[in-house]
Amino acid sequence: KFLFTGTCAYGTRRQCHGATEGLGGVIASSVTKDLDYLVLGSYVTDSWAHESFGRKIEKAAQYRDSGLPLKIVSEEHWAIAGKLD
Repeated sequence: KFLFTGTCAYGTRRQCHGATEGLGGVIASSVTKDLDYLVLGSYVTDSWAHESFGRKIEKAAQYRDSGLPLKIVSEEHWAIAGKLD
C-alpha cells in the first residue's frame, strides 16, 4: 500500500497512482497501520508542518517509530524502485 504526499515531479497524483497500480501497488487513502510506503513528493517545502501532507509525515513517523514496518521514501526512490522514467 502506497500513499503520496506533497507535489511530485513525476506528474500529477493521478499519474503517480496509475504508475504504482500498473506495477501491482495499491493506493491508500490515508496513513494507517497497514500502510507500507509513504512517498514524499519532490516539492515538499519547509512549510510542510502547516499543511495536510505534514500531518501525514508526522503520523507515518509515529507508526514507524513504534515498530511498524512503514517506510517513508522520497519520490526519487519510488521512481527508481519502480524503474519509472
